[in-house]
Amino acid sequence: MNFKAYFYWIVAILEIISLTFEIDILHQICKPLLMIALLIYFWDKSDNRKDEKWVSFVTLALALSWVGDIMLLFTFKHFLFFFAGLSAFLGAHIVLIIAYKKATFKDKLYLKWSFFPLVVIAYLALMAYLILPYVDTVIQVPISLYAIILALMMIVAWYRKNQTTDESFQLVILGAALFTISDSVLAINRFSHTIPYAGVAVMGTYIIAQWLIVNGLLKHRKKKKEGAIENI
Repeated sequence: MNFKAYFYWIVAILEIISLTFEIDILHQICKPLLMIALLIYFWDKSDNRKDEKWVSFVTLALALSWVGDIMLLFTFKHFLFFFAGLSAFLGAHIVLIIAYKKATFKDKLYLKWSFFPLVVIAYLALMAYLILPYVDTVIQVPISLYAIILALMMIVAWYRKNQTTDESFQLVILGAALFTISDSVLAINRFSHTIPYAGVAVMGTYIIAQWLIVNGLLKHRKKKKEGAIENI
C-alpha cells in the first residue's frame, strides 16, 4: 500500500477507536476525513484512467458519501439531518449502479436468470419486517425507496459476473454486501431494536465496503480483442 492508502486506514482505525471509547471530538474529525482520504487514494490510482466513464461516477459516489457522512453527524440536532444523509447515500447508490454498469467489458450489463436477485428480495423483505412496523407511515416511504435502491445496487453488482475481471467482480460484490449490512444495522438500531456497539458495526462494515468497492472497480480492465484483457 502507498501512503494514501495508509492515510485512509489510519483515519479508519481512529474512527473505530473514537466510537469504541466514545471520543466525540475524534469522531467529528475522523468521520468527515474518511471519504476525503479515499477520494485522494482513488484519484491517484485512477490518474491514467480518466477517460473511462466509470471513474467520474465513482468520484461522484464518494463525494455524495462524504456529504452523507457529514449530515449524519448532526442527526442529534434535528431529524431532518438524517433524511439529508439518507438522500445523499441514496444518490451515492444510484451513481454506483451506473458505475457498475460502465465498468464492464462492453459498458453494459447482460442479464440472465439467477437466484441472487431472489436472495436480495428475501433479505429486503426481512429488513422490512424488522423495521417498518416501528416507524411512522410518512417515514416508511423514503426508507422503502432507499431499501429498493440499495437492493438494486447489490443486484447490479452481481450481474457484473463474467462481464469484468474475476477480482473486480469479487471485491465489488463483497463491498456491496458489506454496504448493505452497514445500512441494515444502522436502520435496525435507529428505528426498531438496539444493537450493542452498533456505531462500531456500522462504520466498520462501511469503511471496508467503500474500500472494497473502490479497489474492485480499479481492478476492472477492458478487453482488448478476442478474450485478451488490456493492462492499464
